[in-house]
Amino acid sequence: MAIKTVLFDLGDTLWHFPEMPPAMEIRTQTMRRIGGVLGAWGVPLEGDLRFLGREIRLGVERADRAAYESTCISPDFNAVVKEIAGSMGLQLSYEQASQLWDAWNLGGLTLGRTMYPDAFETLGWLRDHGVRIGCVTNRVFGGPRFTDELRELGLDRYFEATAVSCDMGYMKPHPKIFEHVFAEMGIDPRETAMVGDSLRADVQASQSLGMMGIWRCKEQKDPPHEAEQVGEVPADLPATRAQTGRALGDYAHAGDVVPDHTIYTLRELTELPIFAP
Repeated sequence: MAIKTVLFDLGDTLWHFPEMPPAMEIRTQTMRRIGGVLGAWGVPLEGDLRFLGREIRLGVERADRAAYESTCISPDFNAVVKEIAGSMGLQLSYEQASQLWDAWNLGGLTLGRTMYPDAFETLGWLRDHGVRIGCVTNRVFGGPRFTDELRELGLDRYFEATAVSCDMGYMKPHPKIFEHVFAEMGIDPRETAMVGDSLRADVQASQSLGMMGIWRCKEQKDPPHEAEQVGEVPADLPATRAQTGRALGDYAHAGDVVPDHTIYTLRELTELPIFAP
């Protein structure tokens, strides 16, 4: 059965972060944004609160990882931030915690988010060949600001539907986040391929729902930035086929997760014999 729809992950699939700003620059910007919010509430950024940004990062990472390793029900990150602030003596309403969470998030464009060079070429090829396109992604920050970032990147021109875990309430590999897109787009899983860099969240999850699972083998120089990207591939695995002399897809057969296809560049997706002529 020919593939009529392709769903994409985002991080390390369509984009990556090859050159993150220096840690001190990120910390300075984060403290400035948090300080601005606290100042509006009449709270000085002093004492233990000088480490509020760090504590938010660590607390959110713990919550995100714990959810991914258990129920795959996405945490309420506003509530997580509210609890973290409370532990530091800062009692906030839920709405205030939401403002603080928004302030903490610098945004992918600030952090050096970069589209892979063949991303738009591949998306354009799919659209020109009548293939429908959607997005299913695990993220800790979504909402209108993230939607605006997709628009700034030009991805809104391609995605018919976008399911973001923190907005949906479910993380891949939970079936409900995929089923939301099935219903919104009115698509048949048997005619759908999922492309992503996670063997569990993208490949195994999609295959369990009757989709084709395509593993986008990422470059190891990029640090993991979502829960499902931690521990996916051994750190000593070479980054490209040229370094091994054979396909890195050999590793994909570990853990009983066997992708239907393994690609190393997005352009290779257009060369797979899975679309109608």
